[in-house]
Amino acid sequence: MLVERTRELATLLHVLEDCRQGRSAVAMITGARATGKTALLHAFGEEVQRSDALLLSASCTPGERSLPLGVFSQLQRNVPEEFRAARSAGDLTPLLDEDTRQGHLLRQASTALLAIAETRPVVIVVDDVQYVDELSKEALLHVLGRLRSTRVAVVFTQGVGAREPRSLFHTEFLRHPHRHSVWVSLLSPNGVAEVVAAELGQRTAAEFGARYHEMTGGNPLLLRALLEDQHRTPFDGAPVAGEGFAEAVMSCLHRGDPAIREVAHALAVLDTHSDHTRLLARVVEAGQKAVTKDVETLADMGLLQGTNYRDAAIREAVLEDASLHADLPDLHQRAACLLSQDGADRRVVAAHLVSSGTSCPEWALSLLREAADVAILEDQVEEAVEYLEFALHEQAGEAPIELVMMLVRLKERLAPASVLQHVPELGQAMREGRLLGHGLSWFVRLLVLHGRGDDVAEGLAKLVSRSGELDDHDRAEVAIARMWAAGAYPDLVADLPQISLEPVGVDVRTGMRVDAAAALAQVVDGRLDENLIMTAERVLQSANLAEEPSDEISSALHVLLYLEKLDSVKTWCDRLVARGRHSSPGWHGVPAMIRAEVAFRRGDLAVARDYAQEALDRADPRIWGASIGMALGTLILATTAMGRHDEAAAAMRQRVPQHAYRGRYGLHYLYARGHYHLATEQLHAALGDFLTCGELMVKWKIDSPGIVPWRAGAAEVYTRLGNLAKARELADQQLALPVLDRSLSRGMAMRVKAATTDLRQRSQLLYGALEEVQAAGAQLEVARVLADLSQMYHELGQPDRARITARRAWRLAKDCQAETLCAQLLPDNESRAEASPGEARAEARWGALSDAERRVAGLAALGHTNREIATKLYVTVSTVEQHLTKVYRKLNITQRRDLPADLWNVVAFSA
Repeated sequence: MLVERTRELATLLHVLEDCRQGRSAVAMITGARATGKTALLHAFGEEVQRSDALLLSASCTPGERSLPLGVFSQLQRNVPEEFRAARSAGDLTPLLDEDTRQGHLLRQASTALLAIAETRPVVIVVDDVQYVDELSKEALLHVLGRLRSTRVAVVFTQGVGAREPRSLFHTEFLRHPHRHSVWVSLLSPNGVAEVVAAELGQRTAAEFGARYHEMTGGNPLLLRALLEDQHRTPFDGAPVAGEGFAEAVMSCLHRGDPAIREVAHALAVLDTHSDHTRLLARVVEAGQKAVTKDVETLADMGLLQGTNYRDAAIREAVLEDASLHADLPDLHQRAACLLSQDGADRRVVAAHLVSSGTSCPEWALSLLREAADVAILEDQVEEAVEYLEFALHEQAGEAPIELVMMLVRLKERLAPASVLQHVPELGQAMREGRLLGHGLSWFVRLLVLHGRGDDVAEGLAKLVSRSGELDDHDRAEVAIARMWAAGAYPDLVADLPQISLEPVGVDVRTGMRVDAAAALAQVVDGRLDENLIMTAERVLQSANLAEEPSDEISSALHVLLYLEKLDSVKTWCDRLVARGRHSSPGWHGVPAMIRAEVAFRRGDLAVARDYAQEALDRADPRIWGASIGMALGTLILATTAMGRHDEAAAAMRQRVPQHAYRGRYGLHYLYARGHYHLATEQLHAALGDFLTCGELMVKWKIDSPGIVPWRAGAAEVYTRLGNLAKARELADQQLALPVLDRSLSRGMAMRVKAATTDLRQRSQLLYGALEEVQAAGAQLEVARVLADLSQMYHELGQPDRARITARRAWRLAKDCQAETLCAQLLPDNESRAEASPGEARAEARWGALSDAERRVAGLAALGHTNREIATKLYVTVSTVEQHLTKVYRKLNITQRRDLPADLWNVVAFSA
């Protein structure tokens, strides 16, 4: 590779010509390591061999400096046989054990060399002459002193740099009249492009030549290696460093003094802090002046650009070399300590500590905590975990519990199942009273979900017993943990006393968490009031939805769900689920699980199925614990209602931990399993599931229909079994339980009770059920009520009204994808055809009414007074009267009793 070396080679050829013409000459080739000096020397040697001159060559290395006459031994191997045999030529390798004759023998050797020159021009080339051994040096100096009258030319290469040994040839070299100096520098951008063009074509050189120069700095060795890498890998023109490039970088390092290599290693370790030569000198424990010169040497070699490695691939290769030939962990430890002393960025120091792979020094604990905090703020969770794991390595039993808790919470976001390995350590800390703060309630939740009820009871009992000794904040955290445990496993902490929280001098966030936990506990206990809705909404509004859903968010969502505020909880879940899809899967399950339950209650069966499956798929099954009961329960309910019984059965085959049946999440699973058995005509199995669910809820004193309306399910089974009295009793019990406003569970109980009564009572109950489920936004339950109304109309001998109602029920069921209900309503294809002419005329007649007029007319058709209608629609009595006047005119009637009875169907369908 002699690009841009034409002038230098011409100079050396001039030396050759002088030698052939009988004029001695000497040339010194100098330059930084790996810049092409040896390649130039080889090219010159090839020219010498093509001439009539005799080429004698030798190469020096640092290891051969202790080998006497090592260079002269190499030169002798190039002497032709006829010259070796001639006694007049002398012996070029005198015996070294005769010390008294060394001077004479050296002169004899040089004389023999000059004698050869009398018959043929001789060109001596010595590579890296600064490493020549002492005896060979004396002989060469003797030759140089007698060159002026001989046909001998001498060409040396010599590396330059702060650590290169000084050559003693300069004096004789400078005294010689025919001396030539040749400086070999790095290739220019044009020179690199020329080489690239020769190897890869002009187009590649034009497009990527600058990048090749940027990566190699014009170093011929690196450039050649980089080009060879391109031939070994799929190539699109852009340079990609491979193994050859890395080996070339390491070759550059090992051509110089070991001290320079040590500086190179330290530069790679310090990376962006490598520009601080004072720090660099302290890391390598050398003088700043010497280190500065070493940095200049590495830059002359093309490895550096300023004080930084010109390409990441070079730095990686240097680090790899350091791992093989240096104490890389020690370099990182020293760098961390010195950077910390200099006040460097905590994350930079922490990264060096982690890279060292050694045990964490005591001084670094607080620094690593601070670095983790910064990393978390910048959403670099993996980085924060690395810092904390290093800080806690080999500190089992002695590690600060707040660091352990911080690490566990972060690992929950990345690999949730991995947190289970920390349970013994955290459990011991809780029992000893060391685990307090926000981590306590989180840990209690973890234990409860994974069936470690005994640990929860023991730990909380000790904490509650000494709650009077705690400050307001820690006492609040203990109270939160107790309320959460009671809500999830009601009998777990039944014997523990309540904790007084008045007055509570805590921060706003803790106060919100207390409010959320208390609200959920109150809802689960069945103590309902409107303030609970405001509390849940306030908690959600104050939460940062960009962060992971915390305990208070989960509690607030459950409050709204169990209060049957489906629209509100849907809105909040949608926001959280959208955020969760772009974040770690560890916390995504809770909002997706609740969103699935909301979708089912609203009648969005496909949506419920998808969210439930998403929640189960995105989270590791090992971390679900007891809460898998709710996720699987919703999946079973949705697929059962869709008529996908095989899918529901597959969901039921998934493992549910036995401890799930000890808590609230297991109730959702039992209730869902009961509906699957009911849909598949396994009535006694269904009844067993519903009654078991009820027994547990009554025993735990959490008998709220907003959690699961088990009585409605059991009553439906009793109805099918013919035990109408028992069905009515259960329905009445559910209707007696407190609810807020109109509710789905109340509407379900009214629909089931209607099936146990005579036709007169049935119509009132079904109309009331319709109002309840419409107000709740539960479309599937609306379809079920309409289906029962259709059946009632058949029994009343009103086939047209029955048919119209059934059609509307079928359309709603179809929208919900409730295929089983669709088949029950309209089993034949003909019945799904267009409406009859009479129905079409009726719908056209109703179509003339506005939405408001339809609602007023529909309620009037149901028999409500004007004042009752005004109350239901939140309008004035005058407004109702005005609407009715318009309805009469449009329908061409004169009084209320002439209103078409089917108008209420329009209200039902459009709600």
